[in-house]
Amino acid sequence: MTSSCGACERDLEHGYLCPGDTLALAERLERLPKLFIELGLYLAPGSRPAGERVSSGPAGSRLPLNDTVLDLRHGGIALVLESWRSDIHSVRGWSEPAITGGLDYRVMHVCRWIGMQLEWIAASYPGAGDLAREVRDLEGNALSIVGAKPDRGRLLGQCVAVDASGVVCGAPIRYRNGDKVLVCSWCSYTYEERDFMTLYQLQPREAEQKEAS
Repeated sequence: MTSSCGACERDLEHGYLCPGDTLALAERLERLPKLFIELGLYLAPGSRPAGERVSSGPAGSRLPLNDTVLDLRHGGIALVLESWRSDIHSVRGWSEPAITGGLDYRVMHVCRWIGMQLEWIAASYPGAGDLAREVRDLEGNALSIVGAKPDRGRLLGQCVAVDASGVVCGAPIRYRNGDKVLVCSWCSYTYEERDFMTLYQLQPREAEQKEAS
């Protein structure tokens, strides 16, 4: 019995999220904590990105707080991701997780936690497509404030390291010219230069089609 990807509707043999959308979701979860911290720089009234021209006219009242930034920092990103984490716990029959720490820590923690569940999410979670789309929208809203995402190098694929319980890491691994060693930002597994081509060849071809997403 075939199914379709909840994010792009591509046919799947099984599961709820195709490899390409799973990888794209992993990358967005990796970027969101950094974007969240950057958003905090835009909270001060009248704040402007460095280098933006300021009028030489008479000083007036300061600009109001950016409502979009407030929504993303105080209710958007953290609460949305934590609600997804709560639903995943519910579906899997796990107890409700405790929420602790400041907002920056909460976003980092929940992004990492969801990232570690991606193999199960793609294969077994009916809400996988909605999760992928909502995370994509959160990143898009954040980028509309802080600017376009930087060049992060060439995507080789997902980390294939396996932990003690048999779970594959799945974090995105990228190569930049001159790199001799690549270290996974999630599990710290190290890939030597001789491993690069093998790692790339092991990846599903759908990942290449998602590189521009």
